[in-house]
Amino acid sequence: MYLESGQCQGGRPIEDFLVDLPLTIDPVEWNISPIGISTFVDEHGITNVLDWVGEAHYPEVADFIEEARRLGVSRRVSHTGPIEHLSAQSRLFLLHPRAAVLNAAALPTPPAFRCPCRQGHTAQQGCLSLAWHASENAGPGRRQLARGETYAVRPPLAGKPEYGLAVFMTVPITALTVITHPEPDIQNARETRARQSGLPVFVADQ
Repeated sequence: MYLESGQCQGGRPIEDFLVDLPLTIDPVEWNISPIGISTFVDEHGITNVLDWVGEAHYPEVADFIEEARRLGVSRRVSHTGPIEHLSAQSRLFLLHPRAAVLNAAALPTPPAFRCPCRQGHTAQQGCLSLAWHASENAGPGRRQLARGETYAVRPPLAGKPEYGLAVFMTVPITALTVITHPEPDIQNARETRARQSGLPVFVADQ
């Protein structure tokens, strides 16, 4: 089962969904780990989801952002999780262990620095723009995504940056997708649970 945040023609740019400055998170306090997701209820009674984006698949924060720019967001969720509490108002909060540069104030301003959200942040404030100052792996000034596309990166940060877990993006949850199970009873049970939520439900083979 997957939480989806889809794209639509003429929709808002990805920059509208970035959290800039990144919001540092204590994983113990928020009961979040690299495996699985956690839910929390905000002050308006809405159930939201915290999801830890792992470095194994997305070594750089910008890798995830640039993939989401092209494909939207799709994150696996346990079929036994509290999905029945999700609604059209629920949001997915995405965290990465390198989203915050904790000692940004002590680092020099990198070349070609600019705030992606046009908030006027400086590099020393820990602006999310620092996520694009990443290592190259697809030629000068380029990084490659898992599907083969590349995107532009800027020179890596000078000095010794110290990274921390932080929320870097928050998106609406627009649907649940249930992956087909070969046993009809299990499939029916999973679809039934998904439809207890307040979200559109889709079924896909993979």
